[in-house]
Amino acid sequence: MGYLVDTSQTLGYSDSRSVAEYVKKHGIIQFLNLYKKFKDIQQDKICWGDEIELHLLHIDKDTKFPKLQLNNQYMFEKLKSDIFELQPEYGAWMLETTPKEPYESNGDPNIPYNNFKARRETIMNLCNEGDVLYSGTVFPLLKVGDYFVQKDNASHNEPKKYVDPAEGRQEPGPPQDTSVFRDQLLNPHPRYSTIGENVRSRRGEKVKILAPLYQDENTSMEETSEEPYPGFIYMDETLFGTGSTSMQVTTATKNIDDARYLADQFAVLSSILLPLSAASVIFKGKLADVDVRWSLLGDSVDCRTAEERDPNSSVYIPKSRWSTTSRYISTRPQFKEEYNDIYCPIDEEMVNFARDKAQEMQLDIDESLLKHLGFLFFQDPMVIYADRIFVDDNKLTNHFENLQSTNWNNIRFKPPPKFDCPFGWRVEMRTVECQLTAEESTAFAMFTYFMSKVITEKEINLYIPISKVDENIQRGLGRDSILMERFWFRETVEKDGPDEYREMTIDEILHGKESGYVGLFNLIYDYIKEEYGVDIETEWQKKQEDPELEISCVVENMKYFEVLSQRAKGERPTIASWIRNFVLKHPKYNKDSVVHPEIAADLISAITEISDGKKKYEDFV
Repeated sequence: MGYLVDTSQTLGYSDSRSVAEYVKKHGIIQFLNLYKKFKDIQQDKICWGDEIELHLLHIDKDTKFPKLQLNNQYMFEKLKSDIFELQPEYGAWMLETTPKEPYESNGDPNIPYNNFKARRETIMNLCNEGDVLYSGTVFPLLKVGDYFVQKDNASHNEPKKYVDPAEGRQEPGPPQDTSVFRDQLLNPHPRYSTIGENVRSRRGEKVKILAPLYQDENTSMEETSEEPYPGFIYMDETLFGTGSTSMQVTTATKNIDDARYLADQFAVLSSILLPLSAASVIFKGKLADVDVRWSLLGDSVDCRTAEERDPNSSVYIPKSRWSTTSRYISTRPQFKEEYNDIYCPIDEEMVNFARDKAQEMQLDIDESLLKHLGFLFFQDPMVIYADRIFVDDNKLTNHFENLQSTNWNNIRFKPPPKFDCPFGWRVEMRTVECQLTAEESTAFAMFTYFMSKVITEKEINLYIPISKVDENIQRGLGRDSILMERFWFRETVEKDGPDEYREMTIDEILHGKESGYVGLFNLIYDYIKEEYGVDIETEWQKKQEDPELEISCVVENMKYFEVLSQRAKGERPTIASWIRNFVLKHPKYNKDSVVHPEIAADLISAITEISDGKKKYEDFV
């Protein structure tokens, strides 16, 4: 996030229009300069890493209710670690953590596991009195009651009183106007406020986020000023989406060709990891009938005008700028053009400009990569710094990163971020929701890592029509979709296998089918046996029978793979399912879909104990 170093003045959307074309064209030039320098790079040492976002909360000493701790700057001032780094995030209470150095490709799950544990333990030890680190994906009380600690330098009026609709009592609460979100809750870095303001300005109105409401016996379906859309939880600020957290895993590749192929395969895989990682159930103090926050993210940064959102319009744009990717980008023989089977808006002017500029630079760049640029640069730039418009395109990449970093797709194909970068091309997996424990985070990190190795080294083929990827994502949004839905996946994943795909359960996708489909876990096990000379399943079984037996560190991956395996089989609930059941069984729950502060306080306390390793999920059943 090098762009966070810049804190100069940003342009509003109307002002940015006059320089948007310049920024886009020079973003193209910056990419082409990167491409020229790194197109032939071959990396022998392949590293990978992750980003995990977290919430810093404060537990009110009187009410015991959790609040967003907006005064998190002390964390950045106190932290001194050789293991991980902190970065700010969209919300003023949020923390983004990354390993200090990328992990090396040695298959040892203890490396990321110990890093994840160290991050939490270190931050918890730095917490001021009353502050806690919350690993849940969504803060359940956003815009409910007295839900945040005011910034130390804030000069706002006294909070209004919040009336609990269930009990009629008053709780202190902040003013509920939208300026609270923009003045207090946003990270003060100009990038974040500019994104929100410019999304609204381009759209021509506030964003409209609707989460299906969980229907219980006493759930109100009345239209109110707070809930004008009966049956839905209504949210009207970007922060309702961008204030949630996730886990991203980024892996480097040997070369650009591998990165493009991996990006395509990860696009398919991302739709399976979404329901596997499901962890989002409560929004604005109400139970939702979804398990993930993906669609809310798209709605929260949807800058399309009303006409652009109308399917019958000539200027219709099918997706928000936070969505699934609409194009595969590899040119390997496994790819077939018919897989790109959905309408994908492309800025043809930028494609032509890139093509002409590449010829001028004597660069051989294929049409698929040019169209990928056209897909990215179809969007308007959202954050332009006034004093960084006219820059040296041979030294800086800020205009390319402007568009790259505000196209929030399920995967991200990433060139080196700067010209003196020591590493090359990478791919980022972006659909994994934040997990509560180091064990769960390690499970997704290692599964993604090993799948990247299987894909790039064995060249397995996961291609399905990209419309089916979109279907998978939509199917993965709903309650208990991991068990209730079937997802499109290839029947044969060998490099030159027949072009057949079927609907399968996630259990089948991971473990295989009697009909001959091998299963992703078995692909990983075969890779480990060939690469490390270890039969991971057999050795793990021996370890279970004899805990004193010494085993190769790579075998310990089985401990983490079982997290995903048991979720897929229904033997272990997803975080989303566990949270929903926690609320439904709480003695204060009135079967009305409302998550009162007392319930949220108990939920966050339980999650904190689980994240700290003091208790397990089953202790709260």
